[in-house]
Amino acid sequence: MKYQKNNRPRLFTKKVACLLSIITLFVFPGFLSGAELEDEWAARQVYLENCAACHGFDRTGFIGVSLIPANLTPLSQAAIRSLMRHGISDTLMPSWSCRLTMKQLRQLSSYLKEMPAETTKKIQVGADGELEVLENTTIANDDKRLDRGRSLFDNYCMGCHHPQIEAFGPSYRDIANRRDISAIMGQIKFPYTNSRILGYTDQTMPKFDLTDKEIRDLGAYVYQFRSSR
Repeated sequence: MKYQKNNRPRLFTKKVACLLSIITLFVFPGFLSGAELEDEWAARQVYLENCAACHGFDRTGFIGVSLIPANLTPLSQAAIRSLMRHGISDTLMPSWSCRLTMKQLRQLSSYLKEMPAETTKKIQVGADGELEVLENTTIANDDKRLDRGRSLFDNYCMGCHHPQIEAFGPSYRDIANRRDISAIMGQIKFPYTNSRILGYTDQTMPKFDLTDKEIRDLGAYVYQFRSSR
């Protein structure tokens, strides 16, 4: 009897803890939804549809800053979500609280903080011994990719873009010389958003129903006309 009496408080504590766990599961399921935060594909789609126009198709920066994990080290995921929700005053960074759900913000902050960027740039040691960022032109040196890109260009772009003269749109040699490959792909995927950000007043480029792979092929084909290559 003495043994049972001494263990009553311990048994009561276990029952309370168990009850609280059950309540948490039913009332606060979002606290335990780590699986959805790891949904890389969904987060990547959110990024491409809402962020890539400013921060680059490969997250290494364009008009906005680079969003690779190394550059986000000082920020927690909560801080990143706060910046996305409220925007940054006196910059082009808007508030996304009206467009993105809290679930999407959680997915996106996890994706930006944890997942490596799909980089199209590389680092090398310069003549002065300092590290410098170079464009990785490997994507535009793949003959099969360029053949696919040429076919896509003939089907979608040739009517408005010519090699060296401005037609309805700028020449693709001029485009290649003014934009890196990430910016070219971003313009193809998000023509309206990019044009507003860049201040184009006469925007007639439509949005084409292309896959990411086709956009890479098409971007590589245009980029190969860069004069420095």
